Amino acid sequence: MNFPRQIKNRTLRLLALTVTLGLSAALIFSAYGGMMNPLKSSAGALAAMLIPFFIVMQLIVLAIDLVWFRKSAIVAAAALLVCAGPIFTFCPLHPFRPSVRSIEKQRENVVKIMTYNMLNLDDFSKGFCSLTEGNPTVGYVLEEAPDILVCQEGNPILSPDGKNISAEQHNELFERYPYRYVDSRGMGILSRFPMNASLIRHPDQWRYDINRYEISLPDFPLVIFNLHLQSLGLTPDDKALYHDLTNADPPENLRRIRTSLVGKLTAAFRERARQAEFIREVIERERGTVMVCGDFNDIPGCYAQRVIQGKDLKDAYRDAGNGPAITYHADRFFFRIDHILYRGDLKPLRVWAGHNTSSDHYPLIAYFEIINHK
Repeated sequence: MNFPRQIKNRTLRLLALTVTLGLSAALIFSAYGGMMNPLKSSAGALAAMLIPFFIVMQLIVLAIDLVWFRKSAIVAAAALLVCAGPIFTFCPLHPFRPSVRSIEKQRENVVKIMTYNMLNLDDFSKGFCSLTEGNPTVGYVLEEAPDILVCQEGNPILSPDGKNISAEQHNELFERYPYRYVDSRGMGILSRFPMNASLIRHPDQWRYDINRYEISLPDFPLVIFNLHLQSLGLTPDDKALYHDLTNADPPENLRRIRTSLVGKLTAAFRERARQAEFIREVIERERGTVMVCGDFNDIPGCYAQRVIQGKDLKDAYRDAGNGPAITYHADRFFFRIDHILYRGDLKPLRVWAGHNTSSDHYPLIAYFEIINHK
């Protein structure tokens, strides 16, 4: 008499196991999709962009399985363990990292770095630059007061009458940062410490940028590479299509998703893969303590970052960030695409994304302790 109920329970358990297995496979593929070379297949790179979704879904399924389907919960938990490395790259947990106040009290042998795509100092939050209040992006930089600002799309920052930079802001910038360099493409650095800047020549000068800076910290040489990799190049129509998708309102012509969005994403993945290989060659010729930062235009754990990072560089946010972070907030592309990598006699103490909205990027800010200091 209990056969129908037993069959029903067995069917539910089988269904739960099937769903858990399918989602676990999707999570694993997404977590390690950045290991796939986009020049061979873009499937991994596309899947990697969905890792926040798969992490949340896996946690929901795990919670359900723990209550009703214990054997399936083992599968869900095992998948999370397998993906622990990529998950903590996306969402590191360092709740006991030192506070900004405690770091500022002991600033000896500590340097504060900011990397910031500045949108050419336009005001993204208003759609224009205020004519009376000074430039909000410059104001934010002065408020945060990094020791070294590495910028992309920072063209007018050194111009006293550019993009409504007030005379007061201009004077404070020049007083605080006596060592300055911004090239014609907006790649630049403002530093409290002596430095030399140079452009790295490469065959594809118009698609991406790489600058090299030699910083003379007190008794400590540091080389910083400033990167701005291939962007997606989406048109207003592409962005409108993406808005339709994120509104849970799929467009009638699904073919446009492939030709417009997926096609441009794939092309950008492949370009960044090529660019990353050249940048890696440049880094491998460098000796000593090195920092690589800037606008990678791609997510944590992507193929380009993996290639650039190699085996010797570390991800500063992975080592001293806390929780997921967003550094691009326009057009609903909420991703961390700005990164700071490092090697040598540096230890990240605290890394976070700022929240100034005047650029379409948030800056990535980090405190580094100089170890083995003389």
